[in-house]
Amino acid sequence: MTTTISIPVGASPMDIYLDGPDRKAPGPAVVLMYHRDGIDAFTKRVAAKLAASGYLVAVPDVSHRAAREIPMPDRKQFLKDSEVVTDIRATCDYLRSRADVAGGKLVIMGHCMGGRMALLGAGALPAFCGAVVYYGGGAHLSWGNEATTPFDRLRDIRCPVIGFFGNLDKNPSPEQVNSIDAELTRHGIAHVFHRYPDAGHGFQNRMPGTAGEQAAAEDSWAKTFVFLDSILRRVPA
Repeated sequence: MTTTISIPVGASPMDIYLDGPDRKAPGPAVVLMYHRDGIDAFTKRVAAKLAASGYLVAVPDVSHRAAREIPMPDRKQFLKDSEVVTDIRATCDYLRSRADVAGGKLVIMGHCMGGRMALLGAGALPAFCGAVVYYGGGAHLSWGNEATTPFDRLRDIRCPVIGFFGNLDKNPSPEQVNSIDAELTRHGIAHVFHRYPDAGHGFQNRMPGTAGEQAAAEDSWAKTFVFLDSILRRVPA
């Protein structure tokens, strides 16, 4: 069941796209951070796939402060990391207010710039019991010319992280992924990164894509659900 609700975030209303099962008891929820094209057909397919497996999915429109007439891909330049964190926090507060959400079973996930935002949110907020990162580039850079980057916040992540990356990608490049891997290791943060030698950026959003991209998409989805099941089964409601 899909719907869109609006919540106040400061002086600006923020839409949240929702998809999930009609469940009677509290269950897990995923805060899904979108890629550059926003809440498009791909993002909705991802939400539907998660919802079909029993997760309530919330996709916050973090571009709500930008003028509506600006095309979605161009709104990225107006995003600020501190405001994105505020939006993620507001989304978590909304989810915790719902009777069908277990407050201790929140996961953050994202693709492309959404993967970057997933790292940012996991490092900035203690709300999450897991983070799923799909080829999130730009973690070493700040949005809004702010003092810290998602890379700087890696040390503050308090949940397991799983990441999926194509070795043919340039943003993030394999070297950038290596540095994120090393930084998480340095701080003792549980994580597993999966690399795909025959895939580049956006391999989950190829229709149908190369054989390497198809294999990466199928394998990464399978591993994502194993990860979600493993962390959510051992987290109390």
